[in-house]
Amino acid sequence: MPVQPSFFIAGAPKCGTTALYEYLRPHPNVFMPEIKEPHFFAKDLGTYPRIKALDDYLALFSDATDAHRRAGEASVYYLRSSVAIPNIREFNPEARIIAMFRNPVDMVYSLHSQLLYVSEETVSDFETAWRLQERRSRGLDLPPAIRSPLLVQYREVGQFGTQAQRLLAAFPPEQVKLILYDDFAASPQRVYDEVIEFLGLPHDGRSEFPRINENKATRVGWLRRLYRKPPPVLREAVRSLKRAMGGESISAAKKKLVALNTVRGHRAPLSPELREELVAAFRDEVALLGRLMGRDLSHWT
Repeated sequence: MPVQPSFFIAGAPKCGTTALYEYLRPHPNVFMPEIKEPHFFAKDLGTYPRIKALDDYLALFSDATDAHRRAGEASVYYLRSSVAIPNIREFNPEARIIAMFRNPVDMVYSLHSQLLYVSEETVSDFETAWRLQERRSRGLDLPPAIRSPLLVQYREVGQFGTQAQRLLAAFPPEQVKLILYDDFAASPQRVYDEVIEFLGLPHDGRSEFPRINENKATRVGWLRRLYRKPPPVLREAVRSLKRAMGGESISAAKKKLVALNTVRGHRAPLSPELREELVAAFRDEVALLGRLMGRDLSHWT
């Protein structure tokens, strides 16, 4: 029987989860699948979950060995999902959950850039996208390629206090590790060591923490949309090429194309007026998160 995951990096997006995933994967006693963000337990996120069947999900961990004392995965919208945390608890009541948070104002602005990059947002101006949330909640003005309308409900994605409260209601505090991105960015060694101890693992001596997952943008938008969601004719052509050339060759070619079509992104600062509006929108959530963590987060507001 495949090894079952016993820890989950449950979110939030743009809060350092990719970096933590990359730092943990080489640990000799940790197994994390190459596929990041399967989102198997987030059954309410439309087509966003990459894997639907339990057997297929467990197969992600089939290469784990006896040396891997902990198997885990990272899916950043588990916190946003209304059902993922209860589903994880039902799957494994002893699971350990890691949740990472940052100033939600900065998170939603960064998330908007990320969604633009992957063609799940089509409104390039963040303020306009923010003001579209009510219409989008009614199914209007949604990006054609979006896999779940919940992703562009930016306010709800940033309700970190509510998400942390829901998590702590589902799991006892000793099974939950709440991390501030600010701490992780300032002292990755300390936070990494804390995570290793939280997982009950020996330290592996890691001392280097390279910067990972910087803001990206697309050179040619229509090309990105083409390989993200190809038309039926192109999908059939790709399948034929895979049969003729092998899937690995096609995957390598796609990775090269994606790299050539990607540049380092630059975000202009939010206007003072919009930042003030966002700070007000998230003030209660920040206060709740601070109380739950026993931290003063007033500098976020």
